[in-house]
Amino acid sequence: MTFRPASVICRLGTESDDDLSTQWIDGRPVSTAEAVRAAAEHLAASRLPVLTGDFNDISAIRAGLRVAALAGGVVDHEGLEAIRPAIEAIRDAGIVMGAPAEIRRRADRVLVIGPDPFEGQDALFEQIFAVAPDIGARTKGKTREIVWLGASEPQRFAKASGEARSIGCPAAELTEAVGIVRAALAGRRFADGPFEPGGARALAGWLVDAGFGAVVFKADAFDAIGFEEIAGLVSDLNARTRATALPVFAGSAFGSAQAATWATGFPMRVSFGRGAPDHDMELFKADRLIGSGEAEAVLLVAAGEGRAGVSSDAATILLSTEEPPAGSSVKVAFRIGRPGVDHDQVALEPRFGSFVAHAASAPDPDAPSSAALILSMIADHLAEMAAEKGAAA
Repeated sequence: MTFRPASVICRLGTESDDDLSTQWIDGRPVSTAEAVRAAAEHLAASRLPVLTGDFNDISAIRAGLRVAALAGGVVDHEGLEAIRPAIEAIRDAGIVMGAPAEIRRRADRVLVIGPDPFEGQDALFEQIFAVAPDIGARTKGKTREIVWLGASEPQRFAKASGEARSIGCPAAELTEAVGIVRAALAGRRFADGPFEPGGARALAGWLVDAGFGAVVFKADAFDAIGFEEIAGLVSDLNARTRATALPVFAGSAFGSAQAATWATGFPMRVSFGRGAPDHDMELFKADRLIGSGEAEAVLLVAAGEGRAGVSSDAATILLSTEEPPAGSSVKVAFRIGRPGVDHDQVALEPRFGSFVAHAASAPDPDAPSSAALILSMIADHLAEMAAEKGAAA
């Protein structure tokens, strides 16, 4: 299986004219060619190399997958553990998931569950709730109704277009509450649980009467069972009306998991240790592999600030926006440009529920290479090493 990042064409410069200020071997400035060669050799020599970090650009993710495929390694994302329950639930049970634009234009009734899903996502909140529904035979022109189950910030919807109210529910009982609403929808017997008498049945009826319902929640606020329960509620509603879910993800981990799924058939975490892609959330956890000593080489992408520090007994290859600290144990280091600032970026955009291209906000022709370019060069060198080994056999 071959992975080649789109729009990444690279050629190693000669060692005489190369910039020696952006790559190091054991703290010694070297040419790009030397650093790429050393990185590829460390990865090839490892029985199970690990690639991890804050992959936040599609080209970098795809290039990282190609490196792992050629080196027989594992790819993980440092933020994946926080959304692991969501990934496992989607993988095992699926979910009807809509785009924010669809909810903005169609949803006449929105159920928000649990902690504020729009914390740090004000642009997404404005995208959805700034206007009333304007399309749909049953929803156009209707006043949007919003119910927040387990409200954590009562004033959140004060400026939303529509009418909002809250239903109290302790955070620890939210999954139970969703299960009770599902029982009410199905006409099964149930206890009131955290609801006031008759409250669960009233909420179920309110949802069923929607022209287009939406269930919005913070993706990392629920365990796998809670996430599956919410997904099941949306499926139940679709048997009687139209409904969609919007789990709100923060950071780049979910986008990386999606990209891995397109490329390999599996979400992260993915291993190529046996050749073909394999997936196991626990077995291929980067922290576990590094801590146990199973990983003899680690490639870390640190595109954020304050991320240059590394502590590992494995041979470490660091791609960071900062220089490695003095006395670092890093074997090979590359200083990279900032995605979306020094270089163009394609990343998951919560406002659109899809990947969006962002032009560099402060493009600099003298900026260090992007992570995608460095990873692609390492992959190319690994491919050359494999071809030479095959020719010599």
